[in-house]
Amino acid sequence: MLRTRVNHSRLLFALLAFSLSLFAAGCGTNSSQRQLTISSSLSFSTLTTASSTTQTAYIQNTGFHTVHVSSVSITGANASDFTQNSSCTGDIAPGANCAVTVTFASSTAGSFSAYLTVASNAYFGGMVQVLLTGTAAVPTPAATFSTTSLNVGSAAAGASITGTVTITDSGTAPLTLNPATLSGTGANLFADSTTCGATLAVNASCAFTVTFAPLVPGSYAATLNIPNNASGAQSVTLSATAAAAAITIDTTNAADWKIANGILNIDFDPTRGDIYSLIMAGTTDQLVDTTTFSGSHNAGLYMDNSGFGTPTGVPGYSNIPATASSPAYLDWWVTYPSSSTNAYTYSMHFIVTASDPGIHTYFVANHATTDIAGSIGQVQWVFRDSLTAFPNTYSVDASVNNPGVTTVPLPPASEDFSTDPGRAVQDATVDLHGFPATPGFTREFYTKYDHDGYEYLHKAHGLYGSTYGVWTVFPSKESMVGGPTKQDLYFTGNLDMIEAYSNHLDNPLTLNTASGTASSRLFGPFYVRINKFGQAYNTTGNQLVTPDDLYTDALAAGNSFSTFYNNEATLLSSGYVPSTNRGTVSVTVNGITGLGSTPTKAAWAVLSDPGKNFQFSSAGAQYWADITTTGTATFNNVIPGTYRLSVYVLGQFGEYRQDGITVTAGGTTNVPAVTFVPENFGTTVWTIGTPDRSSHEFLHGHTANGFDDKEYWGSFNYWADFATNNGSVVYNATSGPAGAATNDPNQWNYDHWGTFDPGLYDATNDKTDNYINTIPSYVATLKGAAGTNGVTTRTPVWTVHFATPQNVANYQYAVLSVALACDYGSYVTTLNTTARTWGYRTGVASDCSIRSGLSGYYQWIALQFPVSALNPAGQDNALTIGVSQTYGAMDDSLRLELTNTSAAPTTTGWNDYEYVGTSSTSQNVQANDAVPNP
Repeated sequence: MLRTRVNHSRLLFALLAFSLSLFAAGCGTNSSQRQLTISSSLSFSTLTTASSTTQTAYIQNTGFHTVHVSSVSITGANASDFTQNSSCTGDIAPGANCAVTVTFASSTAGSFSAYLTVASNAYFGGMVQVLLTGTAAVPTPAATFSTTSLNVGSAAAGASITGTVTITDSGTAPLTLNPATLSGTGANLFADSTTCGATLAVNASCAFTVTFAPLVPGSYAATLNIPNNASGAQSVTLSATAAAAAITIDTTNAADWKIANGILNIDFDPTRGDIYSLIMAGTTDQLVDTTTFSGSHNAGLYMDNSGFGTPTGVPGYSNIPATASSPAYLDWWVTYPSSSTNAYTYSMHFIVTASDPGIHTYFVANHATTDIAGSIGQVQWVFRDSLTAFPNTYSVDASVNNPGVTTVPLPPASEDFSTDPGRAVQDATVDLHGFPATPGFTREFYTKYDHDGYEYLHKAHGLYGSTYGVWTVFPSKESMVGGPTKQDLYFTGNLDMIEAYSNHLDNPLTLNTASGTASSRLFGPFYVRINKFGQAYNTTGNQLVTPDDLYTDALAAGNSFSTFYNNEATLLSSGYVPSTNRGTVSVTVNGITGLGSTPTKAAWAVLSDPGKNFQFSSAGAQYWADITTTGTATFNNVIPGTYRLSVYVLGQFGEYRQDGITVTAGGTTNVPAVTFVPENFGTTVWTIGTPDRSSHEFLHGHTANGFDDKEYWGSFNYWADFATNNGSVVYNATSGPAGAATNDPNQWNYDHWGTFDPGLYDATNDKTDNYINTIPSYVATLKGAAGTNGVTTRTPVWTVHFATPQNVANYQYAVLSVALACDYGSYVTTLNTTARTWGYRTGVASDCSIRSGLSGYYQWIALQFPVSALNPAGQDNALTIGVSQTYGAMDDSLRLELTNTSAAPTTTGWNDYEYVGTSSTSQNVQANDAVPNP
């Protein structure tokens, strides 16, 4: 192998010499030794409303020779959105730099780009660039809440607590704040205040204070809406709870128990059984009448019963804390034991629940087999309200012909309850003539009898003033008496009434208990609610602005306690049946469609005491339902037992009755379908009035707008109304020899008086004899005239004329059906010369004519004549009608039919009417209410 020896020292010298030659070449004027750089790219961000934003870039000579800058400019797509300012043109020494101020501004939102371009004599063409980017945005506010879910906390009902929410503008524009609002189910229980103005500056903050002020216990939620011009949060959810107040009772004073439930402060006298002071918490307003006394104190809320003895009462109470299913409550009572003179052990009860402005009340009468025989005469509560706090009465749907609300401003108590004997024209009736007029009160008499209504339409009634309302609410009518057509009093002046058992306008009603018989009869519970204008005492806290609002609030509250009643131990032990132990009844009635005299509320199905006319139902529970539209009804929550099903239709004669409807706890009783058949005897010749169980269609039975006109009978003048015929009603039921058909119910008086003397106040002698001065003078000239100026003269018979039909020979009988809205006298008729008389009985008497009524105990009579009693075809017939007693008879409807079938119940199989087939009253056949019909 050939080896070459290298001289290393010579090689190193040669390489060093080559490098130095290259360096020497670079230090000449070649442009590659002139270098410029720009510090970095620039990125801008601004708002469209801002004037501009500025940054600085640096041009630096990074080479070894001076660089000459010939220009500095902005180039590129969006060059117009950028500007530069510098003094960099000219020479830049090595290592030196020069500042360029770049400004970005745009009134248009978007992203923009351009270049900062520097031209020079540097290498690679002498041009260097750096990217410029800019973003312009529309200024935007942003609302940031300290929380979007605020739990305000827990407060006692009637108290208040607060919480705070802070809002900050974390955006880039001022935040515009619209007025805050509250929404949601609990909105009325919250209120808000704020330090915020209409706008909030960027990065500034302000606060909303939320106040929670509940009146009743419960859990509440709402939303605080804070409308703003940001795209984010607009509201805060609110939550809070309210705890019920404790119920306290102080029995230290045996005649003054002091009771408080957080809303009502009550003074109760166990020795008299009355609430004599009632004041809402936080006020000093006495809500009971302070002018009428019971013993040494105000009368207040108490019971006014009859049929019971007066033994010494034994008071007691039960104060029960809240449970998961029931609020805290206090049930207190006075029990009166039976004795040798008192047939019943009876207890009157009152209940308050925690933080509720109402009083529940119920009454129970127990009869043991060892007790003497007894009879309940009346069970009613009377609330003597403050005369100044409650000057107006309020009722709804007093009858089917009086739909809607009726409000009456009361005359002063000095007039309503005037003690002037000359003004007392009747019990509880005062002649107001001569007193200053009360604005809005349009009558010349005040009587409690003007203020009543039918229970099938009655839900609640009350009184109100400028601040408060007091209301009686009937959660159920099952414990009341007399069926759906029963009428009960609502008011007596400022007295708010609860008539659970009364014979008002239904005199025959009785509830007897024989010795050796065990029974228990519960009345109630009923509910008396106090409310006032402003925030309602309920979980919605809505504002009560009108009397209608007060009524609606009371009705809703009174109907909200069914669960509570199911769990009220003392009430249950008194005989109340909880809903879990009740049953259901389903009925279907065919043949109803189109039969009613009104399109609604005409046909009714009733469950009541078996073996009785429902108007006499009193021993057990009662229920009813409107079946006008479909003919069907489902009765829910029916107390187990055996009932009668009755069906009647306003506008038709007859009543269907079926006994043996059995109801079991938890069960459903499906009654087989039945058919209602109107009870018509044959071919109708004529009718007067409509068989709707009322005399409202006749003269003085209605107002100009068709409403039932219930007022004191002395407001009318019978003798003047019928002076044309010397005090007789003369009515042409058909056209014929007597003239054209009358066809005007106003020519028939609403009551057939036996005598007519309403008394009236005489200011000249302070007596009730003024009718002798106003009775028409002709009365004294009549045959049989009696009394001063004829004031006690009996009214003449009324006469109905009609033509005998041409086909009369085809029939055997003419049957006159008389439906009596109420009656207090015998019905004496003569068809031409053939007489038929129905003799009234006290057991079916009713005094509605002198109690401002248009109906009372309803019944009907079939008076049958042989067709031979009619005159020949085409000739006139005269049917005369007289009455035997002072108060007379109140006709509902009259109907004459021709038939070949006797109207005797033994023939028709109908048992619901009285039958008169001969001229002897001893042969009258009474209605048989004890058996089904038909």
